[in-house]
Amino acid sequence: MGGLLLVIGLILSVLLIYSVIKYSSRKTEAESMEYELIVSLKATPVPNIIQHPRIKKAAAWERYGEGVFKGKSSLTKEEMKRLLIKELCLPEENVIVVETTNHLAKSKKEED
Repeated sequence: MGGLLLVIGLILSVLLIYSVIKYSSRKTEAESMEYELIVSLKATPVPNIIQHPRIKKAAAWERYGEGVFKGKSSLTKEEMKRLLIKELCLPEENVIVVETTNHLAKSKKEED
């Protein structure tokens, strides 16, 4: 009987360790997700987000047009929009953020 409890305890320990490792790897994948974003700002003059310290830290930006920027960020489009509204003191309707990330292509690329 004591041997059976030992085996069951060992199996449960292995399952627990496996679950923790599996959960940690999922969390790391989600945290390392990178989003490709296009931002359009409706303001005069148009703020240069490339030079803004907090916004610059949030993404690798490049100018994409007049008042339009393209960048890669770990922030989702909703998080980026909130950051831009807060930091630039712009009304919500003057900030447009579009995600252009192709998640399907990335998934297939990782599988290969």
